[in-house]
Amino acid sequence: DASGDANLGILQGLFRDIRSSGAAKLHAQVNGPLAAPAFSGDATISNGRFRYFALPHSVESINGHVSFDKQSIRVDDVAAKVGGGDVHFGGRIGLSGYLPGELDLTAVGQQMRLRYPEGFRSTVNADLALTGNVNSPLLSGTVRVDDAVWTKRFDPEADILSIASGGAPEPSGSPSAGSTLPLRFEIKIDAPSSLRIQNNIARLTATADFKLLGTYDHPQLTGRADIDRGEIIFQGNRYLVTRGTIEFLNPTRLEPSFDMELETRIRVPEPGSSSTQTYRVTLGVSGTIGHLGLTLNSDPPLSNIYIVSLLLGQPVDLTNPELSQYNPQSVTQSQKQILQTALVQVLTGATVLAPVNRALEQAGFDTVQIAPSVGTESDPLAVTARLIIGKRLSDRAYVTFSRALGSSSSARDQIIILEYDVSDRAGWVLTQNGDRTFAIEFRVRRGF
Repeated sequence: DASGDANLGILQGLFRDIRSSGAAKLHAQVNGPLAAPAFSGDATISNGRFRYFALPHSVESINGHVSFDKQSIRVDDVAAKVGGGDVHFGGRIGLSGYLPGELDLTAVGQQMRLRYPEGFRSTVNADLALTGNVNSPLLSGTVRVDDAVWTKRFDPEADILSIASGGAPEPSGSPSAGSTLPLRFEIKIDAPSSLRIQNNIARLTATADFKLLGTYDHPQLTGRADIDRGEIIFQGNRYLVTRGTIEFLNPTRLEPSFDMELETRIRVPEPGSSSTQTYRVTLGVSGTIGHLGLTLNSDPPLSNIYIVSLLLGQPVDLTNPELSQYNPQSVTQSQKQILQTALVQVLTGATVLAPVNRALEQAGFDTVQIAPSVGTESDPLAVTARLIIGKRLSDRAYVTFSRALGSSSSARDQIIILEYDVSDRAGWVLTQNGDRTFAIEFRVRRGF
């Protein structure tokens, strides 16, 4: 018989990809002939810590009892913490010549707060099993997501240009190509109305049902997420998500496919009048990030080029847009001018004006846009701009201030809008025009 204390840090000398610490009280027996000794015994682990470099979290506060013999290592209800949540381990590790062989381990975790991938903060419960040979183990089971929030900021400078080029940046939280963790996945992920996006442009809540397959180096995610409610703020406009589905259908790569419908209301000052005209614009987005399809509709009806111009805050003559179809040459010239101006706006907003927008957002505004445009009715070479500032007053109230910039602008060129959502299906909008007149709209949305 032999008894004594051991430092778990010695595992670092045996495995180059881990860091470990803690203490273990050992009691061992050696039986059999000298040429083929048989070891058995047990160990009590106190305040252990184990970190594998390829994983985002360490296993801490490891306490429990482990027994071993020449055939296996048995884990008897070892308690630990991962991401601040309690985890209980059990099962056995088969031995083949004192080296790990077949695995049959379980882990049940509660209220684990994870930071993976980058930008996510998640609270999950898990019931997992690690089985199979140590050279190719399988991690299976279920994960229930109580809350998962993605807070990574949308950077117009990088993200718009990346999407425009037909691709998206690789997930920064993905494992490196040199990872040495031979782990396979078969995990069901259930997230009932617990997936959220909260960053500088979006506030979304979704319900998801996923399956994580593949390997640690090449994970495969299948399933779908249905957007329960949400809004997106882009280029100064607030879009309500009326319908949305995100599916992962590509078995070879993590490539989301979108099918979404968004709605916004654009208020335009009527020429020669202090009143405004409201256009309800509906956008349909479908496809993958590299191949997105877009459909546009408006009420009152407008052509797509006029809708794009309104969404980007560009001034256009909307007195009678239906008549432009009888002059194809003028329509083509108008479309070219609008698209050129829109391109200038997006690129300058993503580069030159980005520091200004960030400074105003840091001052407490939720959305800021300075929309440049070239040409007015009186001077086609004049360079003008429009300032649009948005601020969320509460989860249900949002205010937007819009004003034309330049020496020729006046108080009539400004609009203040207060939107209040009574519920997910009802709300009202109060608008103050430049001449201090007010208008109020009531909204009721019904699903069919």
